Amino acid sequence: MKKMSELKKLPLRGGCRCGGNCHSGHKPNLAPHELLSLDFSTPKEEGGCACGERACPRQYLAISGFILGGFLLLHLTFNAIGLWPGRFQTLVNLVHGLGAALPVLEMGLVLVLAIHVALGMRTLAREKLTLGVEKHHQGSDARYWLQRVTAVILLLFLSFHLATMPQWGLHFVYQITHWPALGCYAVGGRFVPQHAFASVSQAMSLFWGEQAANPANLLIAEFYLLGIASAIYHLVNGAATGAEVLGFVTGSAQKERLLRWCMGIGVVLATAGMMAWYAFTFGARP
Repeated sequence: MKKMSELKKLPLRGGCRCGGNCHSGHKPNLAPHELLSLDFSTPKEEGGCACGERACPRQYLAISGFILGGFLLLHLTFNAIGLWPGRFQTLVNLVHGLGAALPVLEMGLVLVLAIHVALGMRTLAREKLTLGVEKHHQGSDARYWLQRVTAVILLLFLSFHLATMPQWGLHFVYQITHWPALGCYAVGGRFVPQHAFASVSQAMSLFWGEQAANPANLLIAEFYLLGIASAIYHLVNGAATGAEVLGFVTGSAQKERLLRWCMGIGVVLATAGMMAWYAFTFGARP
């Protein structure tokens, strides 16, 4: 018994090691305004956690990631229907038939995205893109490094995608500034619900002029492909590690089984993503 008590006093590896698993009992959760100011990169005390036995910020990162992952799953599957433009237009009509509920859902999704990005950027600012940072994460060093690399790519991709496609992107900026350079966004974003397939394919394959072979247009198409691939990896690896953070899986066998399931889902998502990308780029060309 003495040896067991001594083992419990041994220091664990550096960094925030709880992953949501060291919290016992019902401790008060962090208030939203405390999340960004909390330093959870170093332990509060030896063998402890800087989150003070409350809900770790990594839990909030995992929860918001699961919500965004669910949306990505629907979004890629939805866009894969673009191989059949008529059916794609029917689905778009159904979604926009939600009326006033649609902006509410969009704002809720943007709020979740803002929380996820804010917490992710704080982690990225602390650990940067260094390979082999302190072991306060789940998964291998290479997986954790790729998670941060894809996060940077996704941040750039989403900034571009959300700025150009929806009504509240550069169209909103034009309404305020009336900058001539943004004249193509005077009426709205590049996505037009009434002409769903044509507008999306033009935004992806004919962003700069009418020549699909234009190097600038090819770069935009390749950027979309890179964004899709990054999103899929970020979701698959994030789901596997997020489940550990939230305590859904504990033993090594459960973790390996979950990783295999996530990899299988990743293959399905990659297939849907490639179908969507082809539909609106090469599939859109005469």
